[in-house]
Parts: sequence; structure tokens; C-alpha cells
Amino acid sequence: MDKYKVLIVDDDPFARQLLGTFISQSENYEFTGTLISAALAEASVANRKVDLILMDVCTAMNANGIDAARDIKKHLPHIRIIIITSQPECSFIDRAREAGVDSFWYKSASAEEIIAVMDRTLAGESIYPDSTPVLE
Repeated sequence: MDKYKVLIVDDDPFARQLLGTFISQSENYEFTGTLISAALAEASVANRKVDLILMDVCTAMNANGIDAARDIKKHLPHIRIIIITSQPECSFIDRAREAGVDSFWYKSASAEEIIAVMDRTLAGESIYPDSTPVLE
């Protein structure tokens, strides 16, 4: 079976490295690269085979991942997109749904969590949290 090709769009080098490690260690996924700005995402996926994008909300060049996801889904609806963020901003969830984003995930250091969300999203499920995380 061919591995699913995954692109990471995040300006945080630690997040990119961690997500890349999780993907590289998975038998179902192939890490195809990273971008630091959502502004570059649509052009990038137009020129390469990508099955899934993990995209942060706030990226370099003041580019918004939710807006980029809307544009990508308009032209390349077969690409699955998971918006990822560490910011507990409640409007992000609703905005992601309105943009046609497949799933939404709050960043954590758990490989099992993100791989499960990726698996379920590629199986056709739309995974969204019930609420924003509570800051302690």
C-alpha cells in the first residue's frame, strides 16, 4: 500500500520537527516537507502529490491557515486538511468548519493523538473538539 503524503505548514520549528518525527515513524504516512507560511501552501500543493495537510492557524508572513485552507479546498477538494493550533481561541473552530476544513486539533505532544486524528480524517470523518481547552 502506498503511504499517505503529508505536508506540514507551521512557522514553529519545534512543532514542525515534532510533527515530522511522528509522521516519519508511522507506517501509513510519508512526510513530504514543511512550509513556514500558509501563504505558500496552495501553490505548493498544486505542484506536488499531497493527501493531507497539517496547517497551523497563525503562520509566517501573517498568513492565516484557515483562509489558506478555504482556498485549497475550493481548488483541490480531494486534499484533506487538519487545522492545528495551540491557541484556545473559540472562533477558530467555527471559522475552520465554515472554511470546509476536514478536522481540527489542538497541539499536544502525543503521537497517538495526532495519528488517530489523521487516520480518522483520511477515513472520511470530520474530527472537531467539543470545546476549546481550558487554560490553567
